[in-house]
Amino acid sequence: MKLFITISLLLSSFTILGQKFHSEFKYMDSIHKGITIQNSYPRGGQRYTSPNGNEYVYVIFWTCITNETDSNIELKIDFLPDSFTTPSSPNVNFNIYLPQEEMMFENDSLYNYGLNLKSFLDESINKPSELNTIIKPNDLYLFYTGAISNRGVNGVVRAGFELDNQDLVYKLNGYQVNCGEIVIEK
Repeated sequence: MKLFITISLLLSSFTILGQKFHSEFKYMDSIHKGITIQNSYPRGGQRYTSPNGNEYVYVIFWTCITNETDSNIELKIDFLPDSFTTPSSPNVNFNIYLPQEEMMFENDSLYNYGLNLKSFLDESINKPSELNTIIKPNDLYLFYTGAISNRGVNGVVRAGFELDNQDLVYKLNGYQVNCGEIVIEK
């Protein structure tokens, strides 16, 4: 199973990294020199109905974090199940999730970046979502973020991770969610 997951991630990364991304942050400051964060455009805009009958709209993004340092970096992300609104959509409640790739890949579709978000949300909706990993020197780590809302937005949804000093933040349509950190191990 792990071999299948590894091959799927590798093939997906070639597809995804060949695509244009929405934002790229190359950090050259003394704290994060050698870290690059790339965030995708969204895919999705589909409807999801939870097991209890609530209806949502979702979009999926990918993020690639590259470690060009000589040390391991530790990536910690934690999203609470609390919803939030953005200034651009004050009547729309958003939640952010980190789908686990082991559960997600569909064999027959690259729509939604090849992820089956429904099966993940059926198990994880209204629960905290977290990711903890080590990115080795001169390596990259690719992961997905799902944003669900209680209704669609008028206009576009743009989102992505960036660093604010030691803190990792997630911005969705300009609204900032403090969600973790990237630490360079010494």
